[in-house]
Amino acid sequence: MRKKHHQFLCYLSNGRKQIMRLFLLLLAISVSCQQILAQSAKLPVYAAINYYKLKPGKEETYTSLVKSTTHKVLEYQFKQKSIIGWYFYEVLIPDGEQTPYNFVSVIISNNFSDLVDNPVIPKDMYAKAVSGPTSYQQFMTQLLDCRTLAKREIYLHRAGIDAKKAISPYVEIDYMKPNPGRTADYVKMETEVYYPIHQERMKLGALNDWGLYEKLLPYEFNAESDFFTANFFDNPRSIIDSKYEEAFNSMPNNIDFIRLSGQADQTRKMVRSDLWKLVDYIDQNNTK
Repeated sequence: MRKKHHQFLCYLSNGRKQIMRLFLLLLAISVSCQQILAQSAKLPVYAAINYYKLKPGKEETYTSLVKSTTHKVLEYQFKQKSIIGWYFYEVLIPDGEQTPYNFVSVIISNNFSDLVDNPVIPKDMYAKAVSGPTSYQQFMTQLLDCRTLAKREIYLHRAGIDAKKAISPYVEIDYMKPNPGRTADYVKMETEVYYPIHQERMKLGALNDWGLYEKLLPYEFNAESDFFTANFFDNPRSIIDSKYEEAFNSMPNNIDFIRLSGQADQTRKMVRSDLWKLVDYIDQNNTK
């Protein structure tokens, strides 16, 4: 009788263990599914870039208008969660009267339609965000008196960029053109080869952040460039002290620098580079 009682208790104990194992398995599956769903639900990120050419002698007036008024409107949009961020830059290189643009405005959003439909500040947004004697029409007239829109482009974010990091004061923009039939190879090169190298450069202090963007609009079959990479840093010296070699040497299973450079050249050509300096911005790091 005691033996049967002991067997029964063992049976109950084993049953509890099996139930616990099943519960833990189901919990693990649930967490895994939630992670997969969260990843699949991740919204795309778009960047609308306006390139402006200022009229001679209008730099101080224009930047004052942007900081005092445009900032308020975009801050209102940010708080309404219609944009993720806004960044306003002065173009340091190239420079001179013959350059096509010398200031750049970048709006980041998850909503592609809004970026296409609202290339200028909406009137209703202005009324909600700005108080004072200057009307919407007067403000727009003042802006147009300072600058002209050289071009407008919309990009899709493809890789990189840590949104939690504070924005850097300088960014180098490298415009890229994949070789014919090599677009997929180029994206793979940037995301699987160069991005890990950039992460090592960040550890070495040569870079604060990095991103890859693909141009969506305007679509041009013979466009000068189809992608750009953004290299963020605190000091322009990072351009000449890029620490690529040190990054290679610190990577496990690193590959030959010369061979990698040759592979990159086979997938794309770098068309040109800009150097931008941050003038004003709004994002989660400075606006609640």
